[in-house]
Amino acid sequence: MPQVIFQPSGRSVEVPAGSELLDAARAAGVEFEAPCGGKGRCGRCLVRIGSGRVDSDSLSVMPAAAVAQGHVLACRTRVSDGPIVVEVPEQASRKGGQISEEDETWMVRGELLPKEWQFDPLAVKWPITVAPAQPDDGLSDVDRFVRAIQLEWGRREKLPVDAFELFEDLKSMLIDVEVPLGTTRALAHALRAEQGRVTASLVRTGRRMHCVRVEPGHDAHQNHAIAVDVGTTTITVQLVDLGAARIVATRSAYNDQVACGGDVISRIEYARREGGLEELRTRVLGTINGLLDRACRSCQVDPHTISNAVVSGNTTMTHLLLGLNPEYIRLEPYTPTLLEMPYLNASEVGIDINPESWICFSPNVGSYVGGDITAGLLCTDLATEGEALSLLIDIGTNGELVVGNQDFMLCCACSAGPAFEGGGIECGMRASIGAIEGVQIDPATGVPSWATIGDAPPRGICGSGMIDLMANLFRTGWLDPAGRFELDRPCDHIQVVGRRACYTIVPAHQSATGSAIAISEQDIENILRAKAAIYSACALMLEQVGVAFEDLEQVYIAGGFGRSIDLEQAVTIGLIPDIPRERFRFVGNSSLIGSYMVVVSREFRRRQERLAARMTYFDLSAAPGYMDQYTAALFLPHTDPRQFPSVRRI
Repeated sequence: MPQVIFQPSGRSVEVPAGSELLDAARAAGVEFEAPCGGKGRCGRCLVRIGSGRVDSDSLSVMPAAAVAQGHVLACRTRVSDGPIVVEVPEQASRKGGQISEEDETWMVRGELLPKEWQFDPLAVKWPITVAPAQPDDGLSDVDRFVRAIQLEWGRREKLPVDAFELFEDLKSMLIDVEVPLGTTRALAHALRAEQGRVTASLVRTGRRMHCVRVEPGHDAHQNHAIAVDVGTTTITVQLVDLGAARIVATRSAYNDQVACGGDVISRIEYARREGGLEELRTRVLGTINGLLDRACRSCQVDPHTISNAVVSGNTTMTHLLLGLNPEYIRLEPYTPTLLEMPYLNASEVGIDINPESWICFSPNVGSYVGGDITAGLLCTDLATEGEALSLLIDIGTNGELVVGNQDFMLCCACSAGPAFEGGGIECGMRASIGAIEGVQIDPATGVPSWATIGDAPPRGICGSGMIDLMANLFRTGWLDPAGRFELDRPCDHIQVVGRRACYTIVPAHQSATGSAIAISEQDIENILRAKAAIYSACALMLEQVGVAFEDLEQVYIAGGFGRSIDLEQAVTIGLIPDIPRERFRFVGNSSLIGSYMVVVSREFRRRQERLAARMTYFDLSAAPGYMDQYTAALFLPHTDPRQFPSVRRI
């Protein structure tokens, strides 16, 4: 088989002739960004063939001069005769994306929780005393253990203590207890180590209890669960101390699936490749388990003592996590394999906690409105009864929207792309230490002044920084409504490279990376497309129910980058409607917060299920007016200035 050698790493692999170069790189452990899912559209897997023979059709998507110099796209190139030396440029290597530890300390904001709620977690630790074995009683250890739990819980439910002996018909009123094999294996020793005194870790689902762990003695401490937000670009894991409903650690990182596609459609395409679905599942599990390990080590918690997990993500991310074929989500009539996931144990899913622990997935509503939204709604007034009309906008790689009140709830989704989370921007990064989050522009000279998160040396620019920069460039006249730089006036920070202009925010000698931080007109186009997708989806959905933006009493903005977004700047670029600013409310990562809420209270879980049942899914692709709305929004702030009366240029 031909040998393929990747430089400068020196890693090599032998693959059959005809293998795709992108697959060979993955087999050798060489990472490429492939935001398009390996379809040859993004150009991010660019490499140079140093020696050897390959078959490539890169000429159809690349300049002839670049191909003549040996440059090819790894996803459009197949191995021929070996050995083959492949040179991987630095910009093609995938960069890490973890948030710094300093940015992981934020907790659930108390004002996002309802004023009154009952602490009633899905998982509890319950000290019980099991009667010793008796000759000829005909009971096994499991029988006596289950009866002890039922009687103890019966006392809590005010059932007669002697229900078994006196009232046979009351047995049906007792809660069902399931003891899986893993727990059964530890039961005999646990019952005899402390004369029948044990502590059972129980997960409750309706009138059924699942004993996921048993320990000798009475000790209800160290009871933990995790809340997980599986985003298309970012994954976050929270470790929750159930004894006090307290978040003790939060860890976040880029979803490792980003290397296989920047959005859900690209990943669905990638899943069609041989081994692609399993690779995507392995990558997302690797990210979750890595974050889980970091969170547990920071608090000295053994992951295998964790009893419960609540996972929220969009429909595609949930399918990929479970290894379900996502292809039919994107094909008419857009039908997912599952909307409401069954309770699964950790060993089935692959999350590295107690193998018998139960994983609760937030219910999906449609092909592109998933559990991240049904979790996020718990943080809003849409989850309560009221006549006031509210709108939830979850701004991420996929923009999801919900409008409604006590009478109706309509939802839809649009593909915004990863631009607001730093993806698809040459110098983009997540909102972490060193990210540029604010930029001011001198109207006369175009010279910028910038501020970074943590006042650290700048490493890149995050989504809120891009919004701030574009708004101020537009207001000061250095950027026209179509997103093109003003070239008629001299400005040292604007240079023309090829047919496109770019703007330098931070010169190389001032950046933490040693390279200049700049944005190009291509970067600006990516932001324009993302904001146009969000705004046009909002406008069209409100049109469907016969209301205008002015009719909204409350607009909730969700998404991680929303914690630092400036409302005025967001209005200036046309991302959000130009309505009184006091109607806006930021809810941050509402998917994660909602997951936490389900972890600590079964009432929130029941409320989430009721919300999902009430929601009507609206398919934008079937709406004839969507492209007209989208095209009109591809300008700053919009082709119709009457929709943004407060936006004024200097």
